[in-house]
Amino acid sequence: MLDILFSLQFAGIALLLILLALAIAFVCALLQQHLFYATAGEWLLDHVYCPLARVLLLMLMAFLIFPQIVIGTDYGELIELFGSQDFLINMVNILFVASLLLSFIPWLGHLALAMPILGAIATGLIFTHRISIPTGVEIDWIPGWFGLLRILALVLLGHLFSRWSSQQISLWLEYRYNVTRTRALVLEIHYLILQIPILLAYGHSLYQQVIAG
Repeated sequence: MLDILFSLQFAGIALLLILLALAIAFVCALLQQHLFYATAGEWLLDHVYCPLARVLLLMLMAFLIFPQIVIGTDYGELIELFGSQDFLINMVNILFVASLLLSFIPWLGHLALAMPILGAIATGLIFTHRISIPTGVEIDWIPGWFGLLRILALVLLGHLFSRWSSQQISLWLEYRYNVTRTRALVLEIHYLILQIPILLAYGHSLYQQVIAG
């Protein structure tokens, strides 16, 4: 997995995803300010539009990272998959409904846990339809103990780092630019960006099952 992290192609993918994560977080924050007194609009933004944007970002992450993990797969094959048998529509529906359900569950509704779960669902769906179904190789969406502990460690460390880093960055931004309430925005950006190594680790654990099978 380290050879993927230090490849130029993966660096370009990570940069693109980081820029998109920044754009999504900033747009959602800007719209929340404009819709602060519009109850219906604010509810739709918090429970529909912004979650949908995050779902689409996670789908793109899974899409871009998949060929980096599975040797011999190109993006043309994935584009064909996403365009066949309503796969894309079904995937969006599954992830969006899952995001709504998670938002009503204590703890799991937090971005630190909800995002990795949704990312795992997106990655698992691609593995199932691209590898498991065509080849007949069974893939367990819950990895073995080593893979699971590695993913949980990434989630925990990412959460702790995000809380510490967002506090430092928000304090600097508020002091430097005389703004307020920036911590939530910075924290969301952290959570979005840190899904990249988590999805990579989860996808790698699924691919190890394919190799072993």
